[in-house]
Amino acid sequence: MPIPYKEKPQLPVALRTLIGTNVLRLRTQKGWTQEELAYEAGLHRTYISQVEKSTRNVSIDTIECIVAALEVDVRELFAAIASKAD
Repeated sequence: MPIPYKEKPQLPVALRTLIGTNVLRLRTQKGWTQEELAYEAGLHRTYISQVEKSTRNVSIDTIECIVAALEVDVRELFAAIASKAD
């Protein structure tokens, strides 16, 4: 018997968007440029830009590098995004 097609489940906010928005927020809180974060994380500036724009699918290893550079708990990257009305 064939397995019926099922749509992939979706989250209210895509994790790429959540991570990108939080990286941008945490980086600006530190007063860093993308280049400074990239240097501290051992990554390229364009990579950080792509993460913040949610066009890059980041690996767990990259998340580790970014969290260590920002000196935050990994949960900070997955924190809910505050709405503009908040």
